[in-house]
Amino acid sequence: MNNSTLEVFLNRFPVKRLTEVERTVHTYTYTFNPSPEPGKEYSAINRITWNIGTPGVRFGSTIITKQTIAEGYLQGENWQLRSQGTQLLELNKSNEREALENLERRWLGWKLRQTSEKSRIENSPEGGFIWWNAQKTIVQGLGWEVHTGVRLNLALHHSGAVLTEIDIHHRFYTSWTLEQWLQTYPDIPINWVRNTYDERSWKFERVSNENPETTMIPNLGSLADYHRNLSKNPATEAEIRNARVVYVTSKGKEIPHLSTRLQPSITMEILSCLQERGSKEAAKVFKQIRQSSQVRFDRGREIAKWLASNIYNIDQKIIDAKINPQKAEGIMVRHKSPLLMIKSKKVYRPEASLEQGCFQTGEKQFGCLDLTGNGDWSELIRNKLETVAKKSNVDIVLEPVKHKTDLPDSLLTRKQFWHDWADRGTHTVLVVTPWLQNTEKARLQREALAANIALQFMQPMSRPDNYRAVNIILGLLLKAKWQPVALEPLPNEYAAELVIGFDAGTNRSLYYGTSAFAILANGQSLGWELPEAQPGEKLSGQAVLRTVAHLIHRFQRIENRLPKRILLLRDGIVQRDEFASAIAVLQQDHIAVDLLGVRKSGAGRMAVIPYQSEKLIDALPGTTVLSEDGDTFRIVTSEAKTGGSARPLQVVRDYGDAPLEILARQVDRLCLLNPASGYSFSRLPYVIHFADKMAKTVQRIGEVGILQGIDRQKIFFA
Repeated sequence: MNNSTLEVFLNRFPVKRLTEVERTVHTYTYTFNPSPEPGKEYSAINRITWNIGTPGVRFGSTIITKQTIAEGYLQGENWQLRSQGTQLLELNKSNEREALENLERRWLGWKLRQTSEKSRIENSPEGGFIWWNAQKTIVQGLGWEVHTGVRLNLALHHSGAVLTEIDIHHRFYTSWTLEQWLQTYPDIPINWVRNTYDERSWKFERVSNENPETTMIPNLGSLADYHRNLSKNPATEAEIRNARVVYVTSKGKEIPHLSTRLQPSITMEILSCLQERGSKEAAKVFKQIRQSSQVRFDRGREIAKWLASNIYNIDQKIIDAKINPQKAEGIMVRHKSPLLMIKSKKVYRPEASLEQGCFQTGEKQFGCLDLTGNGDWSELIRNKLETVAKKSNVDIVLEPVKHKTDLPDSLLTRKQFWHDWADRGTHTVLVVTPWLQNTEKARLQREALAANIALQFMQPMSRPDNYRAVNIILGLLLKAKWQPVALEPLPNEYAAELVIGFDAGTNRSLYYGTSAFAILANGQSLGWELPEAQPGEKLSGQAVLRTVAHLIHRFQRIENRLPKRILLLRDGIVQRDEFASAIAVLQQDHIAVDLLGVRKSGAGRMAVIPYQSEKLIDALPGTTVLSEDGDTFRIVTSEAKTGGSARPLQVVRDYGDAPLEILARQVDRLCLLNPASGYSFSRLPYVIHFADKMAKTVQRIGEVGILQGIDRQKIFFA
């Protein structure tokens, strides 16, 4: 299975090499009084590291620093540190190298903030820092603001080389208000917003049903009066009248705000989504900011040279000679031929299943609840459903539409409404609705799921939109236990027969851990497993074991035997003891297992120089760089967005013996399998992508118990 290799360039630039002295750290043990709440130990320890007067990070059961901690910083409100002397950390030990890397990253941010650039440095949600340019650009004719900078991160090579990872970064502010955005693109989530009347930014949390006139701000009166009475840029009556109350956070504290007095902050990924939907504004913005991989890497080299000179004090001759993008040996793991299977052939995209027949059918009866008053099934939706049924050789029933007047107001009668509908054999319903508050949408989902009914939401189409229609129907079919496409198995003895993805999500008070989704080697769904409410993000080892046991039992019911090999994928970092019990039980039954942590950040960017060219271009999906230690690989799984470059995944093996290339091929194939989207592959492997979607749906619904009676093959979160 060996491929010819290709030369890959990483946006990592060596700025120095750590000496033995620089690898010697000061270590401190910590004690708490009182102890942190269960599940919040890690965040409590992390808070200590920000309050000791010098950069520090957690290392095992200690905190390490580059410098000694001053006496006045050894004790806090409920914690105390005690010096344990110094320790030389070894680069050939992965946990010690990772600790050094974290410490070097923290130190770099600390040093940058000590320069004149302090006001333009902020932490990046993906790790590292964002260093903004002082100037902003206005897109001519649109009024959009484009803020440009670079995202800085840091990696430590096993040779001791400190590699700075640098990429151009953008943030966009539209001329729209948040209210206009919510009305036009309710299905595209916004994470950051900015005041329309000054440049203060907030993290956007949620929309509320409250009234601005009656929503109170402690010591300041109503939300409406607060904005009316601002000395600078007070709100107009129209802004207050047309606003919804939304909640934003600053330093973890929720604050009410007006949707008409905020602007959404747009990321490159959101901008790409707008362009895919035909937005002319997004296309114009891209045209102005589009930059090639070559320009991105050249800018990265400039920043790396500045850091080497101004932060690390490296001699200029060394800088000029040594600072270039890191080179690596790569391979291509993606097949050029199609790997998705439908009823009669192999295809490239799931949308083909709607015209040529699905791999596997499910429920045959579909309901529709129209809350807009339009009266009947959308002609486009009806036609596509009838076509896919015909091509799949089944007859389906599209029930007469129920209307808003059929949906009772009271809790008890609404409960009966859903159960009566389910008793007549309907377990999947298309809900046509105008924009809904998150709370109302969650309420409908809770009520329907309690009756074993899955809902697919759609907003009315002002004109036929095939792109939207395809994705709506795929979501509807998945909720009805159909399987639009399957996956050609990887023919290799080390390829897993059963793949399980795990995720943990939070609703700010509880984490929903052990959210799991599983498939066979051919992509056939084994369904999901219930997440468990827990106080911290770390998965419960016993809950993981129960989940694995349940899913193996489903495998046995299909294959009449135990699987020979299992692949376990965990979104993010695998934490200590999460999978130890499950692996021990699998070993007892002679089931081989590989455990991978799939990280969305930390892999930087990848580029190649095509044949007979001197310019860098984006690496194609499937491009993979295997680590020298045999335990890590980075892989491009999605296509580069217009105006940007593809964001690889970093995958870390935590346990197992399968060759790294085989694991990379499996991860790549799992990203091709994205049956809820007609046209796009997933950046994350299918099983993690769906485990993540389930965790987020459960967070929104706020209840786990109602899922007990749901058929595990109904993908209610698709």
